[in-house]
Amino acid sequence: MEELTDRIEVAASAVMRSDLESLTADLPASGVTLPTAPENAKESGMGDVKRSGAWIVPAHSEFRSWTGSIKLDLRQATISSREIVIDAFTPFGTIDLLVPEGVQVEVRADKRMGSLKHQAGPASPGAPRVILTGGTVFGTIKVRNKRLWEKLLRT
Repeated sequence: MEELTDRIEVAASAVMRSDLESLTADLPASGVTLPTAPENAKESGMGDVKRSGAWIVPAHSEFRSWTGSIKLDLRQATISSREIVIDAFTPFGTIDLLVPEGVQVEVRADKRMGSLKHQAGPASPGAPRVILTGGTVFGTIKVRNKRLWEKLLRT
């Protein structure tokens, strides 16, 4: 307990980042290395393009589907930057972006003859920001926190 108190006092009185180095210098290494996201990722296909589950979202990524839809679920993903840009384009399909609650989404994507359904809730202070660019010609762009069946289960 005394060691913890000493470390807390040093951390609280730190002015520079270098003042904190002594706090962890004597601790063993964790041995765990976290995967890092590439600065720029590209993914394209003729059918649907889907990303979900645990994955790392880089600062900039591009997704293309020439004949299908693009479905990106960020709710279990690790967002690698305070601001990420997702450039998604499909001429005929749907761009479906699911984000965690509180994440700010700015839609800059073009929907020439399609539609936009922005159903994500308000942004939380300090939450990451997602900028969606690209677009669709005849499809729909959806931004939301939950799928329809998830909303129905809550009631």
